[in-house]
Amino acid sequence: MIKAVLFDFAGTLFGRPTYQWLPPRHLSVLRAPGPFVARMNAAERAVWNARDLTALASRSAHVTLFRLAGLTMTEDLFQRLHNPAFWLPYADTAEALAAVKPLKVGVLSNISWDIRRVFARESLSVDAFALSYEIGFSKPSARAFDAACVRLDVDPSECLFVGDDPVADGAAVKAGLRFAQISTAPVGRREPVLLRALASHGIG
Repeated sequence: MIKAVLFDFAGTLFGRPTYQWLPPRHLSVLRAPGPFVARMNAAERAVWNARDLTALASRSAHVTLFRLAGLTMTEDLFQRLHNPAFWLPYADTAEALAAVKPLKVGVLSNISWDIRRVFARESLSVDAFALSYEIGFSKPSARAFDAACVRLDVDPSECLFVGDDPVADGAAVKAGLRFAQISTAPVGRREPVLLRALASHGIG
């Protein structure tokens, strides 16, 4: 029996705007970092893998990423990555969160800054947040999912995870949770996939 629903943040509940909030070349690297991550040495890869655990690691990882792509990262650019103004809710986010009630609802995110202010700005209520920089673990680690379930006071088997990343989010299954994968797109272009995902598990 499902007693709680956990959502991913980026690409699931909130996304980036359709307008160019970053220079096109920087944006393309962020969307497809794989080739540049593959060129990182062992130390750089370790920092990249830990980028969502501290703000310092996030800064260093992105400096390296853009350097390997032949780009620079200014302070303004880095701040944009963490600026609530550049994170917008998808059209079905508020309705999806409301549809979960009276079940518990939480957010588990690989993130190096406090996203609660983004939810507060949109007057969106969540029972618990499990943010990687606070809990010390990031997805796909089972410990991240365990920490989120503890904060919701439910057993993993009683929790559904909704997210767009088949690897990081899909690891919910190995951690004992149920998993609903959604497709994603920039804000304003995505269909109401959250409501469909919930409905497929009898919620809403």
